[in-house]
Order: sequence, then structure tokens, then C-alpha cells
Amino acid sequence: MNTRLGIRSAALLAGIALLAGCSGTPGGDTPSSVKPLEFRLVTSSVDGACDDPALTTDGAGRACDTAGTITYELGRSLGTVTPTSVTSPTDQASTHSVILELSTADTSTLGTVSGGAVGKKLAILLDGRVLSAPLVAAPITTSSLTLAFGSASEAEQTAAAIKGPETP
Repeated sequence: MNTRLGIRSAALLAGIALLAGCSGTPGGDTPSSVKPLEFRLVTSSVDGACDDPALTTDGAGRACDTAGTITYELGRSLGTVTPTSVTSPTDQASTHSVILELSTADTSTLGTVSGGAVGKKLAILLDGRVLSAPLVAAPITTSSLTLAFGSASEAEQTAAAIKGPETP
């Protein structure tokens, strides 16, 4: 497995575990055009340049990670969630992360999807590209999720991409 992906996945799960249930994070906003995140089981992955087009169907298929360095074989779509808030933490210790708040319905969806993926890799897709594919250790049943990244700029870019274009 790609070491960078392993570190990112471990950081993602650690961030989710540490900040699960937190809310009211300073510096957050409620964007008007937040993009949905999709979940799919990973059946395999290969390191190396990936130039597959974004995955646009609900069926099984192939997708690249956002950096174009890993090709994933993915199962069918298991569901989507649309964050109600996307926050970039302001404290120095958390600048490599993005905090997502979910509605009650989306929290339930995530709990069901992650509960069925325990012991498996669950890909999180944005715009048909894999943001992360952590190994699920336990069902995720909280409304606050933290996505951890390798750099502050990667976290900022991801937050901006999830927020989508600003609308007047």
C-alpha cells in the first residue's frame, strides 16, 4: 500500500475518532452550494499514474485519487452525504484537517454505510475522485467528522472543493 495513503487514512480515522461528536467549531461556515460526498467499497487499488475520467455512474467502476497517483477499483455507490458545514480549523495543531458537520439523516446514512464496511476500505469520493480510502474500524455514528490531510494546503484545497462555488 502507498505509504502516503496509509498515513492519510490513519490520520483520517484518528481524526474521526478524536473529534467525533464535536460541534460548534470556530471559523466554520454554512456554504450554500456544498457538494455531496459518496461512499464505495474499495475492491483493489494500484499505485501509479491514473488518468481515468471521474466516476459518474452508481455502478462499480474505476476512479483515481485526487492527486492522480492511485487507481481504485470500486464497488457500487453505497450512498452519499452532503455536509451542512465545512470548517477549516484555526488552531495550529489542526491546520491539516477539515471538519464536516452532517444532518441527522446523513449521520444515519454514514452509520449504515460504515457499519457495513467494518474491516474493509471505504472510499470517500468527491466529484468522482477518491479523497481518501480508510480502513473502517467501527461504524461512524457521529454528526461531526474530521478529514485529516498531509499538508495544510491539501486541507484548504479539499475544503474549497467540498464547499463548491460561492453563490451571491
